[in-house]
Amino acid sequence: MDRKHLVSGLFWLAISIFVGVTAIDLGPGTFSKPGSGFVFFWSSIGLGLLSVILIAKSIFRAEGTTPLAELWKGLRWWNAVLAIVILFLYALVLPKAGFILATFVLMIVLFGIGKSRAWVVIVSALITTILSFTIFRYFLEVRLPRGIIGW
Repeated sequence: MDRKHLVSGLFWLAISIFVGVTAIDLGPGTFSKPGSGFVFFWSSIGLGLLSVILIAKSIFRAEGTTPLAELWKGLRWWNAVLAIVILFLYALVLPKAGFILATFVLMIVLFGIGKSRAWVVIVSALITTILSFTIFRYFLEVRLPRGIIGW
């Protein structure tokens, strides 16, 4: 049994129960008419489920398994830093460049981090951009920034 994970799991379970009860007092509403406690209620459900999973894993963890810290060794942290920086730049450039151009460049950089072939990166970025534009523009009817392209 891993006591550190058990204690942290119990702590977050208690937090999720507290937030859930408070959200019920605020009135979560329904999916079609969400109340002021809607997001808090469903967030507490998600946090509670993750806490239960952590508690179960800490109780039933087999001896000799790899600790979590070992899984992070050798990770290329610069890729994560690059992804965060490019997301901030995306937010800054989006209104001026427009959704299509900014999203296409963002996807090229993010897919390029994975060291894939150039044609795979470009095709994946193009497909992702077209699908996201179609979903946001036509199905969700979101007004997207047109930018310099004008679409």
